Amino acid sequence: MRKMRIIKFISIVLILTILAYSLLVLFTNNKTYAVSQWISSDIDGIDESLYPGFKERIKSLQAQYPNWTFKVLYTDLDWTDVISNEYVGHNSGPRNMIQATTNYQGQWICPICSYENSSWRCASQAAIQYMMDPRNSLNASDVFQFEELTINGCDINAINAMINGTFLQGHANEIANSANATKINPYYIIARLIQEQGRNGSATSSGTSGYYNPFNIGATGNSDAEEIENAINYAKKEGWNTLEKAIIGGINFIAEGYINQGQNTLYFQKFDVENTYNGLYYHQYMQNLMAAQSEGNTLRKTYVSINSVGSAHTFIIPLYKNMPSTACSRPDGNANATVSGDIVKINANGGLNMRNAPNGSVIGAVSSGEIVTRIEKATSKVAGTYWDKIRRANGEEGYVARQTYDNEPEYKLYLLPLGDGGSTTTAQKGDVNKDGKITSSDYVLIKNYIMGTSTLDNEAQQAADYNVDGKITSSDYVLIKEYIMSN
Repeated sequence: MRKMRIIKFISIVLILTILAYSLLVLFTNNKTYAVSQWISSDIDGIDESLYPGFKERIKSLQAQYPNWTFKVLYTDLDWTDVISNEYVGHNSGPRNMIQATTNYQGQWICPICSYENSSWRCASQAAIQYMMDPRNSLNASDVFQFEELTINGCDINAINAMINGTFLQGHANEIANSANATKINPYYIIARLIQEQGRNGSATSSGTSGYYNPFNIGATGNSDAEEIENAINYAKKEGWNTLEKAIIGGINFIAEGYINQGQNTLYFQKFDVENTYNGLYYHQYMQNLMAAQSEGNTLRKTYVSINSVGSAHTFIIPLYKNMPSTACSRPDGNANATVSGDIVKINANGGLNMRNAPNGSVIGAVSSGEIVTRIEKATSKVAGTYWDKIRRANGEEGYVARQTYDNEPEYKLYLLPLGDGGSTTTAQKGDVNKDGKITSSDYVLIKNYIMGTSTLDNEAQQAADYNVDGKITSSDYVLIKEYIMSN
């Protein structure tokens, strides 16, 4: 009897332990995510009504490459929320950037962001959706961004063949030894180094400064020169005065900072949707939107060079809730990008205080011109104004005043809508053109509307109905004109 009680107790402990690990509570910059993530090898068990288009693509690859193994990660993340968290950092430090070459113009470029660093621009919402949608990469060329990067053992001859003729030639031993020690796929390491440096190397791997940083760790900044300087400074701090030290140190950095933290594919290192240790979204290896796909293609080429594409490889495919029924379309390089969602720009001189509740305690500040995501829109006023909840690029959330207070003589809209989320918002009476001010331009629009020479969208019509009688008439025109003249 006592033995049965012990077994029962152990079973309960095991169940509780499993539940504790399956329910991941992730903390990032004052925001808590409660998600239940799990990995499954049951491809046939994918519910096509919830995750359309995945099963058929995966099974097609399995039929083409019988030695390949597939797993799926049920992220428990809503697709719209994922894109909202990735489409941040406008004007200062975008989370995702695109190199504005001939092939990546138009809808690839963010239409609301002024960020510019050499040829790099903030990536559009459409570009992020296209690159993050796994269905667009479930093909023989792009699938290697999903390859699991942990491995036991490697072939030194294969490594030598891959690095022959590159700046890594002669460094096969340190790559192999470090990869074996950290259980990291050495072929991925080579792909990453070539992705960062090219085959011939660059300023951060040449040693001309006396230091080496071939992984470009810490290479941040607003210009190429600043990025190189910061990368070299990082190498100095680590004492990487030989390429050998930098390779070993960089591999350890990736192992400890990413792969051992759960980001064990190129996709997860670029898009932090799996990370169970550092939170969600914010722990990414680089800003380059194309990095995961590009490195995956480089990794595939290394396998081609040693005739092992068809060998055993394991891939982890992320699944998101509420994805579109078909794969997200490739952005049109000849069309203008648009923005969906409630994206707003701070339109207050000196910025705004951010509070823990409507008219609550100050917990931070947002700068004038900063672009943020509005996640809750107030429908009633507190202390004389509307308080909307926003999310900043670093994940901080809080409440800010949408507009001036009732007792202030001049009205101004502090949160200027940039996306289509503004179309369903409460309109400020009199601000017909939605520029955050009530001026003569507004009553001219009303006059033209009444005369039938122009039209107004729904929100503009709400703003034009100044006396709130359900109609737009000359009375509204007169009232707005009187307001302007008295202020």
